Amino acid sequence: MWGGSSFSQDTVNKPTTFSSNILSFKNPSSSISFTGYYRFLGFIRNQKETFPNNSGKTLVISSGDAYREPMFLLKINGKTRDNITFGADLMFNSLYKGPSEDFTQDLTLNLGLNLSTSVITNHGKFNFKAGGVSWYRQSRLTVWGNKSFNRISIFERRPQTPLNQIPINRYSKYYNSGLIDQGVRYGSRAFQGLFFQASRLPYNFNIKGVIGKSNFNRSIIEKGDNFTGSFQIKISPSADLQFAYNHLYSWADTDSLSEDRRGYFINTFELEKKWNKIQVQLEMGIGKYSDPIRSLGYGESILLNIKTAKSTKVPLNLQLYRVSPQFVNVTGNFLNTTILEVFPNVEGVGTTVRTPYQSPMVGLGFPVNNRQGISINTDVILGKLKLNGGIGIFAEIDTSYAALSYIHNINGQTLSRIYVFAQEWGPYNALNSTYRGIFETVNISDTTSSGLANFKKFFNTIEFQAKYNNKIFGKNYYIFSLMRLNTCQKKINLIPQIGTQTLISQLSTEIDFSVELSEKAALVLSYGIEKVLGNSSTDVGDSPEATSTNTFFESLGLDNFYRYTNSRNQKNTLFGFGLDYKIGQNAMVFFRHNQYRYFDPNFIENHLKGRESILEIKINF
Repeated sequence: MWGGSSFSQDTVNKPTTFSSNILSFKNPSSSISFTGYYRFLGFIRNQKETFPNNSGKTLVISSGDAYREPMFLLKINGKTRDNITFGADLMFNSLYKGPSEDFTQDLTLNLGLNLSTSVITNHGKFNFKAGGVSWYRQSRLTVWGNKSFNRISIFERRPQTPLNQIPINRYSKYYNSGLIDQGVRYGSRAFQGLFFQASRLPYNFNIKGVIGKSNFNRSIIEKGDNFTGSFQIKISPSADLQFAYNHLYSWADTDSLSEDRRGYFINTFELEKKWNKIQVQLEMGIGKYSDPIRSLGYGESILLNIKTAKSTKVPLNLQLYRVSPQFVNVTGNFLNTTILEVFPNVEGVGTTVRTPYQSPMVGLGFPVNNRQGISINTDVILGKLKLNGGIGIFAEIDTSYAALSYIHNINGQTLSRIYVFAQEWGPYNALNSTYRGIFETVNISDTTSSGLANFKKFFNTIEFQAKYNNKIFGKNYYIFSLMRLNTCQKKINLIPQIGTQTLISQLSTEIDFSVELSEKAALVLSYGIEKVLGNSSTDVGDSPEATSTNTFFESLGLDNFYRYTNSRNQKNTLFGFGLDYKIGQNAMVFFRHNQYRYFDPNFIENHLKGRESILEIKINF
């Protein structure tokens, strides 16, 4: 992706020593420096309606981050006289979680101790790093993190979210550039092994790579062997032209005797060309996947971005992609739907990284294998009002599993905290928790004898965001509005359709408001609503009577604006408010409170309703 008002950020300044968190800009006088943070997190959840098969707790009081984020992080960085740098992240998880084995077990991928060195010669600069875990990024089809159009609600915080000089700056940055700083990990993948990089080589060559282990490709047996190697050769004939070759190979044991393996390899070619007001970025490649059960053969993939400069009257970003069902990779920037076993369900490990496999309905900028499509995005500025949006059309290449999935845009983080890293939970076993998010699966009744859908699925997506800034009583305030519409149906349509022919339609709206109370404080408000509808080819609820898809239009007698259904008729709402307050030069306190409801009248037990309060104190040192 290229920089723009609606795109996620790239890391410009690379750390010279290992760090898993935000960069430290201190200038230590000695060869060893210490930085880090202490973070307290506590929350209270009071539910009026609960899922009957998930403990049924109405009141939860907890301290500590159940996502295994450290409560205390001490980063050690050093440099010897021989120009060898070393670093270690000493993480202390929450001491407030008690002796439960679920919370005190060791992680299988520790950060460890990192050693690195640089050798500068007349022929180039050579960097080497080895030891514990570091974060690495190469290309979108080989090694890449979650980088897409940055259209999100920023009401909730994440542990990696850095502290700002003043609280309101978090919202002014999102208004001005659309960027959310999630730390070094954002946009990269975690690897443990040997890293190398050669730059300033003759003829403008650059080489980088990694050989080691990735938590995204683990063996089914937790102690089994797994290996991932990746490298890139890049040449830059001129400032506006770049070529690159990428290779990735990965395998993992599938049995305790290390005789059977699951593996895949990928080779891609990249081209980036810049003209006066146009940028073109192309990556295409071929891959092959095999395991003891099957061999998919060779599959192709292509990603193409064409973007005009911001100075054009109407800046555009055109994206085309095709990822074949045989092209499998769990470290790239696309979701895999062909082979479910690529993410083994290792207790406490695999469940943390599993993604929505079953034909996911995703936002713009998220490629999916066994799918091809096109999208166009644009953004314009009208005084203090900034608008950006996009529309996309996508289609399956081959028929797939007789199921769908969609990511909850509203209450996603709230629901995931109820049952962390759980798969197939909830009263109908349809919910799946990921890292601070949740997706829901939908079964399709129109199937073949082999369990595949009896048709190819077609997807439509529309996203529209508005951002506004002004002053009230001399204080800045910001309004962010985001609307997203995703649909899936049996036939291709140029624009999303909502009706009986649509398998699943998902419409969500989020409105965030933030205002500067003082130089040390900012008030934030958030409201979200989400509607999900299914047709007769999807799951049928257990309610004896059909319900109206829109009770408001039903009360007005507008028959053309609603229908009765026995399938999904889901409505999720959230209202929240919070306060960001600066208590010291490097210390801030954050409070969030939200009222949430997850409800479907056709699925009687799909009813959650409650309140949640979260207090976070973060101190950098």
